[in-house]
Amino acid sequence: MKNIVVYERPINLVEGELQGDFGLNKFIFLGSSTDEFAQDVPDEWITRVLDCCYNKTKYQQPQNRTRFLIQTKNPKRLLDFINHPLFDVGRKQVVVCTTLETNRHYPDIMNNAPLPQERAEAMEIISKKGIDTYVTIEPIMDFDIDEFVSLVKQCNPKQVNIGKNTNQNIKLPAPTIGKAVELISKLNDFTKVHIKANAEILNRALLQANIILK
Repeated sequence: MKNIVVYERPINLVEGELQGDFGLNKFIFLGSSTDEFAQDVPDEWITRVLDCCYNKTKYQQPQNRTRFLIQTKNPKRLLDFINHPLFDVGRKQVVVCTTLETNRHYPDIMNNAPLPQERAEAMEIISKKGIDTYVTIEPIMDFDIDEFVSLVKQCNPKQVNIGKNTNQNIKLPAPTIGKAVELISKLNDFTKVHIKANAEILNRALLQANIILK
């Protein structure tokens, strides 16, 4: 297994992204190029982004209200901001997604990211507060089937997205196609599963196994 090289780049808040109008009936991926709740993001920046999203949409009618997808590997930190009005469950305006590549801990790959178990515990709390949750399994790495299914289920996701490693320069411990299909079949019992375009081989394997996704 090859270690992932971490390139240190200073983070910054792009002020221009806080300007303008979000429009109506949009579903916006908030912070799509970074993890807004990573440990090194200042609290002030997070609050400014949440304030911006709320203030620009607070007068929109519910049927036309723009919604936001927040994806983070650190949902425990998101809980520090859970009382922000953007997360008001009555507004149904935010979907929180976390990444669970596996139930296992691969320290040379995951570096300082929170453990999968810690992410699932935080997502369970978020879900119990009435906020919709998603899980992304990308890049999918080798796992223990029962433990991984249990971990995903703990998050109570409305949808699970599955994708493969697309970085040719990094070798990851990937599961066999058969094992991945078994996982998808078990997830399909309790949630919607979406196979990303970079994992089309899994769709073909599901077809051969006569497994129809919801």
